[in-house]
Amino acid sequence: MDEFTDLIKHYKYLVLGNDNTCNCYRSLRDISNEIVVDYSTISKKLKENGGNWCLCTSKESKFNYYIKKIKIDCANVDNS
Repeated sequence: MDEFTDLIKHYKYLVLGNDNTCNCYRSLRDISNEIVVDYSTISKKLKENGGNWCLCTSKESKFNYYIKKIKIDCANVDNS
């Protein structure tokens, strides 16, 4: 379980797409590379909503994405 908690605690963003995707990412740059929305645009939109969430549309694919900042508290993960 320790390996798993070490893995998940590094994820900071949850991204849901209207293309039926759901992924977690470690950085805005990682998201940007995947969904083709500039990381500075994502950052700006997150700040507009208190840093918690935003909606973005990829100019390339025209897909919409909901991006949610997450914090995984591994101290509350049951190790049993």
